[in-house]
Amino acid sequence: MKITWCGDSCFEIASVSKDKDNVLTVVDPIGKKSNKADIILETHPEKGGFETDEQFVIASCGEYERKGVFIQGIESLQVDKKSRNIIYAIEVEDVRIAHLGYFGEGDISEEQLKELGNVDVLIIPVDGDKTISYAEAAKIVSRIEPAIVIPMCYDGKKKEKGLAPFLKALGEKDVVPQDKLSIQKKNIPAGEKAEIVILEEK
Repeated sequence: MKITWCGDSCFEIASVSKDKDNVLTVVDPIGKKSNKADIILETHPEKGGFETDEQFVIASCGEYERKGVFIQGIESLQVDKKSRNIIYAIEVEDVRIAHLGYFGEGDISEEQLKELGNVDVLIIPVDGDKTISYAEAAKIVSRIEPAIVIPMCYDGKKKEKGLAPFLKALGEKDVVPQDKLSIQKKNIPAGEKAEIVILEEK
């Protein structure tokens, strides 16, 4: 499986099903990023506009399965505490990924934690403007206890806002960015401390 960041909250997850079919899941597509997707997930559905005949579009809470990808949408709110946000737990190739979307509640609830379950890869916003702050994000990482953390929703040209203080809060500083994350269940780190992965914007 390969995870690629396309900017903001947009991620591509390329996987292979048990039937050996290539499956592309795209979270919060940006423009043409949705064209080749088999599955589209919208964390803040007011964006809309991705319904097609060929693609499976999810923009609501609940449990779904498509081409061997198991998806659970979990209710949450954005920073204004009024606008809806959906957290997605994505089970693919036996790896559980949590994408928090435009999460803005400040802290994750016990109910949300229970629904997320054991998370291998946590994709979390650190913006502090339209989402939770870096400090809130660091606290949520410690509560979810994932094996791998991928920060999102920050300006790559202004790393001093969001990303740098987030890394510092987690005791990290020299993380070398990579173009994508290639991962298998058997290779997920088992240490007590989460591994931080910085992805370059595609």
